[in-house]
Amino acid sequence: MNKKTSEELNRTIRKIHALGKDRPSHKEVLDFYKYIIREQHKIKPTIRVKPVAKDDETVRTHLREGFPLLDKNDVLGDLEPAVTLFKNICRSLMRNYRKAAPEIKKINKAVRQGEIHLEQLFGKMVEGDREYIDAIAAGRDFNAGLLRVLAESSIHPLLEAYAGKLKGSVDQDAWWKTYCPVCGAPPALGELKNSKDVQGAKFFLCSACATEWRYHRLGCPFCSNGNHEKLRHFTTEADGKGYRVEVCEERRKYIKTMDLRELGPVIPLVDDLATLHLDIIARNEGYARGTPGILEMDMEKGGE
Repeated sequence: MNKKTSEELNRTIRKIHALGKDRPSHKEVLDFYKYIIREQHKIKPTIRVKPVAKDDETVRTHLREGFPLLDKNDVLGDLEPAVTLFKNICRSLMRNYRKAAPEIKKINKAVRQGEIHLEQLFGKMVEGDREYIDAIAAGRDFNAGLLRVLAESSIHPLLEAYAGKLKGSVDQDAWWKTYCPVCGAPPALGELKNSKDVQGAKFFLCSACATEWRYHRLGCPFCSNGNHEKLRHFTTEADGKGYRVEVCEERRKYIKTMDLRELGPVIPLVDDLATLHLDIIARNEGYARGTPGILEMDMEKGGE
């Protein structure tokens, strides 16, 4: 692990520990992800991706016509790091987070018996097939929500590595789509921050490769609804103005948004986990998160 990666990991773990003390109700999920994050950071320096540079005209054409920049065939031929990370995460959680062990054993058994083919699973995720996990889990005795978390956590560092080669080519004034300009995945979180001459510009953070891109201040990221009468947001007194939940009445979907003008620097995944109570409030009001999260992983229920 190089110095930069080590410093980033230490900063993340310190924040996890601090939040666990400040918000005891969130400690369990923060601890769960702590072991995942450690394994992700261990593997990042070992990931080597193919050259993916594109000439300026190709980039402009892709963005103008609404096509993400990443050639998914490049990633599909390089899934070994994700397979290795999946196994490392499972091993770490079984050793350190015993509550997950029974369900992880079921998933590992399904892998051994050929019910789950890891490279095929990751390939489907790269291609954007978000229903594939539900399809292979249907009628089987393992936790689909946990499998999704494990799989997404395993593929993220590889996709981030590829995105790192391309995201600098994105012209933020030329892409106003509801999906990532690099890999095409939907957003996981929103951010409000000052950008150029715009105060409180809205950005989305990709759920797959962590690329940021600009979007309209008012609009649903999952159905493009821009009708202000069907869009609203709420906050809580405890969170102040830093965190908000933006909901769409058209699709009954929501996304959490962090106001960086209020919060300063954040660690998106950790801040997302630290505001799990906002997800619970939104779910209790009948809204579904646009991209499935930790609430879909219920260790008490087993397979669905």
